[in-house]
Amino acid sequence: MFGRNKTVADQLVEVLVQAGVERIYGIVGDSLNALSDAIRRNDAIEWVHVHNEESAAFMAAAEAQVTGKLAVCAGSCGPGNTHLIQGVFDAHRSAAPVLAIASHIVSTEIGTGFFQETDPKRLFEQASHWTELVSSPEQMPRMARIGIQQAVGLRGAAVLVLPGDVLEADAAHETGTGRPVAGPVLGAPPADVIEELAARINAAGTVAIFGGVGAAGARAEVLELAELVGAPIGHSLRGKEGL
Repeated sequence: MFGRNKTVADQLVEVLVQAGVERIYGIVGDSLNALSDAIRRNDAIEWVHVHNEESAAFMAAAEAQVTGKLAVCAGSCGPGNTHLIQGVFDAHRSAAPVLAIASHIVSTEIGTGFFQETDPKRLFEQASHWTELVSSPEQMPRMARIGIQQAVGLRGAAVLVLPGDVLEADAAHETGTGRPVAGPVLGAPPADVIEELAARINAAGTVAIFGGVGAAGARAEVLELAELVGAPIGHSLRGKEGL
């Protein structure tokens, strides 16, 4: 028997695994068959089946907000990916790194008014930092990596539009190696600013701490400061997960 050729869908899954993605939320649909089959063959990632695509996008947004890491959702062509819009918008406005995979009708039918045809690129432009169509296998895996970089680096949604026939096509390039993308790094304030803040805290009769999403990843330090100065801690809605 001849060996099976690697498809664009296989390549996309490999890139996602390299980026640290462990699951994709969505509903299986005809134009997504190649992707779900590629996930079935890769033990490093799982498909989380949901009741509707809106739930898939909200689940990805929630995972990204809680973990701070890239999360992924997917919807098939037409109504499948249009149902993603609210959750993708939520992720984008919440600065949660989410990559949405919006499959499309067969590439040769785009623009003909084909059954259930929509224009995902125009649809998701307001709800993302980056939305692009992959029109040929030669654009992969670079386009997948760029989408991931946009979602993680800019903190928000990115949308990869993939026609079903492109997903099924043989990969044109080697996948290569990759690793999780580092998000934006927040530097510490200048030393004189920290010294002035310390002086104000020391001079205050009572101190309270109100923490937001900027305290993400620094829970231990915030608790130590609160203990040191005897301060109660309040938090914003987005600061709740971190504190």
